[in-house]
Amino acid sequence: MSQYTMLKTSVILLSLSLLAFATYPVFAQELTPKAIRPVVKSQLVQERIETKRENLENRIEVMREKLASKAAALKLKLQAFKDTKKAEIAERVSANLNKINQNRTTQMQKHLDRMSEILDKLEARVNSGTPDIKGSASASAAIASARDAIASASAAVSDQALKDYTIVVTSESNIRIDAKTQRDKLHTDLLALRKIVIDAKQAVANAIRVAKSGKALIPGLRKEGTSSGQ
Repeated sequence: MSQYTMLKTSVILLSLSLLAFATYPVFAQELTPKAIRPVVKSQLVQERIETKRENLENRIEVMREKLASKAAALKLKLQAFKDTKKAEIAERVSANLNKINQNRTTQMQKHLDRMSEILDKLEARVNSGTPDIKGSASASAAIASARDAIASASAAVSDQALKDYTIVVTSESNIRIDAKTQRDKLHTDLLALRKIVIDAKQAVANAIRVAKSGKALIPGLRKEGTSSGQ
């Protein structure tokens, strides 16, 4: 099995870990006069990702303290409920919503990290001029575009990880509605984020295709999908 085939297989395995999705157009960037530019851009993008990741660690620590404070405030409100069972359920649901958000964003970031690793291997092959790489300039441009997509997705994941879905209690009689409001908000936010991560995955797949063919995608050419993403 060639190294190119191994790269392609890695992307296929990565896509299987995501839910069914629609394919959206990903176009390679216009080639620059100098082949070195995409490489330099890739390095800058990677540095930006690392800087954001360091800043995120500090922000997450602050967020944990905030969540603990809001959870305590929620618990205090729920203690006033006449229906203690309802209060217990509401407290558990609120904690689970934030836990789900943390778990999903952590998993998405792992996918993005894996995509970056795949690009690193592909870029090494492009720079070494291996025989199976066609059109190193086109491939470098596509890789730079994919790194941009990963950087944008990583920033979106970071922002999502810092969101708070603690239930905002309006009244004991409306607690189910209050919980549903936060649950629906989490669902909507995660769906939007998932599309951004999928777009990054497609950009990586496109970079591999371009490296093999030496040709960028033709503007206007796209694979259609349904609005539901199926």
